[in-house]
Amino acid sequence: MSAFIFLSENVLFAFLANSFWFSTGHLIGILAVTSLVLLVLVTLMVLRNRHLKNELVLCGEKLYETQQANQSKDKLFSIVAHDLRSPFNSLMGLSEMLMLQSESMHADQVQYYSKLVHSSTSRLYTLVDDLLQWSRTQTGNTSYHPEKLDINILTTNIINLARISAQEKDIVIALKMENQLEALADANIFSTVLRNLISNAIKFSKVGSTIQVSGIKRGDGVIEMSVADRGVGMDPVQLENVFKIEGSQSTSGTFNEPGTGLGLVLCKEFVAINNGEIEVDSQSGVGTTVKFTVPSMDYRKN
Repeated sequence: MSAFIFLSENVLFAFLANSFWFSTGHLIGILAVTSLVLLVLVTLMVLRNRHLKNELVLCGEKLYETQQANQSKDKLFSIVAHDLRSPFNSLMGLSEMLMLQSESMHADQVQYYSKLVHSSTSRLYTLVDDLLQWSRTQTGNTSYHPEKLDINILTTNIINLARISAQEKDIVIALKMENQLEALADANIFSTVLRNLISNAIKFSKVGSTIQVSGIKRGDGVIEMSVADRGVGMDPVQLENVFKIEGSQSTSGTFNEPGTGLGLVLCKEFVAINNGEIEVDSQSGVGTTVKFTVPSMDYRKN
């Protein structure tokens, strides 16, 4: 834009200089040329001002986006610091108790406190793993290797593993999949998302309830996966902030299962890497349904 204006000015003044010599002695010609000069100069000044204004607007938008990103990261660090403190305190207290009093404890007491140590360790591992995966998405270092995936087989294998923890709460995982669902996606990313969603559904489901996992191929050529539970659900405020780091919070499950508050944030990042979309529908006290998509093998983006 600046180069165009500069070139236009040079051409204009060359033209005006020539015109002036041809108009010497003719007052009307001089006035006409002078008016034209003023008109063009004003036009060029307006164009320059608009260009500068547009650049300032873009700079302001980028600055705002940067500030928002920094605020989100600050919020994330505060969440991590808070969530790390609790399990670390538990580990330190329990390990100290076992170290000092294990000889005087009965075997069942040692086993009980050992289970608590394992629970705190598992929570720490989950938090660190979530944080590591999130950091990779932010730096663009998440490994992405799309390939032909048999969604039916992948989903069945994930559910078979999840049923072990579901049985502890007497929860049934029902599977309803269309035949021959083949996707072009990264297997690890797809599996991580589905595992996370099913784990969340188990965590927030009531004892004896059912979780429905389904998969269909939509008319637009994408495969849509759905995980629906009849658990505690979310209120409107939680639902609005479900994919925001600044609005995320760790919430205990129906059996006081620990959480990091980063699960759905990570899911959204991973679904996007697999060229899909994710949405959540939830109502407090009724349950939650999460749907996400992956491209099928014959999907062609318009």
